Amino acid sequence: MAKRFIDTSLFSKKWIRELDVNMKLFWVYLLTKCDHAGIWDVDIELAAFQIGVDLDESKILETFNRKIIPFKSGKWFIPKFIDYQYGELNENVNAHKSVIKILKKYGLNVKNQLLPNSSATDQDKDKDKDKVKDKVKKTKRNQLLDIRDNLKEYKEIFINKDVSLEFDKWNDYMLSTGKTYKNYSAAFRNWLRNNQFDKKDTNVQQFKKTKTGLYIAYCKKCSKKNYPNDYQLKQSSCCGVDWIPTVQQ
Repeated sequence: MAKRFIDTSLFSKKWIRELDVNMKLFWVYLLTKCDHAGIWDVDIELAAFQIGVDLDESKILETFNRKIIPFKSGKWFIPKFIDYQYGELNENVNAHKSVIKILKKYGLNVKNQLLPNSSATDQDKDKDKDKVKDKVKKTKRNQLLDIRDNLKEYKEIFINKDVSLEFDKWNDYMLSTGKTYKNYSAAFRNWLRNNQFDKKDTNVQQFKKTKTGLYIAYCKKCSKKNYPNDYQLKQSSCCGVDWIPTVQQ
């Protein structure tokens, strides 16, 4: 006669308390009638006869939702059964060997006791992660190449400097840190602006300042006057272009 563990606090659990009497009886019945791998050969008529209550298969599956998984015609699987009875399965433990054999026979995932068709296996998840990583790498590489091939667009930001040389520095930095951005073009522009205004020979000294220390600047595109601070002068403008110290005629 086989013996099994049962949780002494079973009827203290909220989800058990909320069940009707028939479903409570059936759950205990199921835990005792499934095999040692948590698999039950479905026989609702026999279960109803032995328990002495009326049972409906569709109601059972709706009530216990993912606590019971139909995985093959006439067979149900109880995922948590393995965890509670054995803990982590180990192929080196004799008592676990037959359980692992049964789970493998039916294609059940031994590690998390979930069906391959109800949840992705670890191998599938790893493949999906690799696909995402490859996609990110491809996107990053394509955007970097696009920037490299269109460096003329960035010359106005990096005044009187070798933009291609600065791109090489930025590219090396990107590779060394592994950073990713949604918009690599914007990231490179910010890099140029930061480096541009960190140098003494740039045109930052051409900007006049207010008494409060703000710069007096004009949008290069719409000529709108503004008062950016040091940080804003490096990184922002109203039309997405650079500030200039005087209005263009």
